[in-house]
Amino acid sequence: MFIAVQLIALFDMADCFSLLRSGSPKDLSSNILDGLRNTSAKRKLLNLETDFYDHSTGLYSEGVWHNALVGIAHLQHNQPADRIANSLFQHSWDGCSFRRRCWSGNWDHSTIESENPPEQANYYRESSEHRCVQHGMALIFWSQLLSDRKADQNGKCREQQKHIADSFFNEFYDPSVQKFTTISKSQGGGSTLRPSASAAKQTLGDSEGLPYYRAVDQAIAVLACLEHVRVLEQKTESDAIKKEQDTVIDLVQTTCRQIMSPNGFGYGNIEEAKSYLGLDRNRNFWHDGWTFLALIRARRFIWPSDTNHGEAQLLTMWKDLMDKYVDNDGTVWHWPRKSKADSSNVRYCGDNALAFAIRRNLEIERSSKNEEDFLRFINDLQKENDLELASVADVYPQVRLHPNTELAALLVWP
Repeated sequence: MFIAVQLIALFDMADCFSLLRSGSPKDLSSNILDGLRNTSAKRKLLNLETDFYDHSTGLYSEGVWHNALVGIAHLQHNQPADRIANSLFQHSWDGCSFRRRCWSGNWDHSTIESENPPEQANYYRESSEHRCVQHGMALIFWSQLLSDRKADQNGKCREQQKHIADSFFNEFYDPSVQKFTTISKSQGGGSTLRPSASAAKQTLGDSEGLPYYRAVDQAIAVLACLEHVRVLEQKTESDAIKKEQDTVIDLVQTTCRQIMSPNGFGYGNIEEAKSYLGLDRNRNFWHDGWTFLALIRARRFIWPSDTNHGEAQLLTMWKDLMDKYVDNDGTVWHWPRKSKADSSNVRYCGDNALAFAIRRNLEIERSSKNEEDFLRFINDLQKENDLELASVADVYPQVRLHPNTELAALLVWP
């Protein structure tokens, strides 16, 4: 019995030392960024799945979403991010929006058509598609970049940010339905005939091409609008600036009403909420989490005259989300627990990083235990590689780019 107690104590001590090695969330974020850069040697051809950084361009793979997130993380650590912005704008901006994926730098694309292609190879193919979440995250990145004095010595960043913002509202907001579209309006806005990004297949059984809308697009748009408002607040006040600021704030309020309303996505009642309109899709925490995070960040515009009521409603919504997704150990399942048994469910790194960001922004929910549970979960995902990068999920041991870019950013932002 004495030996068993000693062993348990040793395991507990090892667990504590492991958490101490991770340091603060900001330290962990910085370590993740270092790990991503250290995956790639300065060689001619880079592996699409395992080399995450290209020294020749400063880009982290070739997509827009992940490079914008890494750029945001860089800025939160007071690290320069203008090289990421310059390369992303050079390779992905087409004058209207950001192309979903544009081949650049030194990655080896020949493997896509080989006998041993990358997992979900379609993600790595070139795509000229304009997506709301990618353009919106890029707008957040460029808006934050303007506060970095070194990045805009010649005004280039400010000019780019204005183009990105103007195009975002013109291309993705549909005033006739008061919603942001998944795909740019110039590319059709997004319908059920659109092939999925992962499988390049259309929605089964659909031949009419009906429009659909996603709550997560509204959420990223709200977060982008809020960052753009901050940029406008820093400009010299004028009638034109005030008018634009009022327009963007009105857009935030209108979009949040669509998110909350039972006639829209219905997030005022978490149990009855819909993450898609016009398309039958199961809910998951990634969609619900980003949507709830946007509502938290926009609360001063949603409940301007009664912040106490707003805080109470947000707390109730979060408790309902926890009942729906959170395990007894504080970790977050991807699918609602009522819809899948734990043995068929999965705990993704990105979902849990998102929950951590939500708890940080809902100050009443902050606790040392929540942070310890989260860091312990991330530490378990880091055990399979020397660089201490996170794997995709508890049941997916592969180390990939997307969990680590979301983790690096969400540990320190918003």
